[in-house]
Amino acid sequence: MKNRTDAIERYLGAQIRTMKERSPEVTLRARPFVTISRQAGAGGHALADAIMVAFGEEEDQTLFGGWQTFDRELCEIVAENPKYSSAFSALLAEQYDTRTGDFIRQILDATIDQDVLAHEVFRVVGAVASMGKSIILGRGGNEATRGLEHGFAVRLVADEPVRIRGMMDHYGLDEAAARHEAQRLDESRARLLKSHFGVDIDDPTRYDVTWNSGQAPLSLIAESVVVAVRRMIAAAGPALAR
Repeated sequence: MKNRTDAIERYLGAQIRTMKERSPEVTLRARPFVTISRQAGAGGHALADAIMVAFGEEEDQTLFGGWQTFDRELCEIVAENPKYSSAFSALLAEQYDTRTGDFIRQILDATIDQDVLAHEVFRVVGAVASMGKSIILGRGGNEATRGLEHGFAVRLVADEPVRIRGMMDHYGLDEAAARHEAQRLDESRARLLKSHFGVDIDDPTRYDVTWNSGQAPLSLIAESVVVAVRRMIAAAGPALAR
């Protein structure tokens, strides 16, 4: 738990420093973020790690340095802890424009009342995406951030044997248990998107790109994300806050 709260505090600290150090003449034209949706066992966590490694190897650390991965556990820690929740709210109020605030309010207003934790998690997902330099793993990230600019949505799939092996390795399960857990997770994730956003998780048009991790190495997929982020920033303009 301490490692995860430390990760949140590092991310918040970096965002606060960026806000304080930003000179008045510099305009932040883009706040890039990445969302990863995945089939169970397709390697979502491993891809997030590979992306972080690829970012760390880039020369331009103004753009590729200081990223943070937010998975289910980190999002729920933030959502449940008033310390972090209030910090994110303060950053949004201080740093971001009305359009972003309106977007976050739309997420809050549209959330199903009985699912309080999901309500808060979607708020956190929108907040961290709005601040930029975040890799959001799951939690309906591609839908919770729809409408925000400079996001890149990845969908990761794989053939069933590949995914079952992935589940066995990640969770230490036997084959039967891995197959059952993969089905349970996929159904749960599909319900989340259907109930809160009214979309089909397997609809390829909801993502910028879909990769088969059973056919392409994660390092190659990570490099494609590097290219996508670089091009998003180039298209946004030259002035990126440091």
